[in-house]
Amino acid sequence: MVAVRNSLKKLEGIKSVDVDYGAEEAIVIYLPAAINTQAMVKATTDIGFPSTVTTNAAMESGL
Repeated sequence: MVAVRNSLKKLEGIKSVDVDYGAEEAIVIYLPAAINTQAMVKATTDIGFPSTVTTNAAMESGL
């Protein structure tokens, strides 16, 4: 799963990546104007870790 973190951190617009290996989950802080979630999914899928995106509505609204 280190590969997941590294593949995401290489993308322009990624501010931080925190991977929970036990839960098989990554929390990614990113700049929506610089990158979209499809690019993140592609980055993890390309290294053999297909993923999906779940958003946190409170975080998206700035709360």
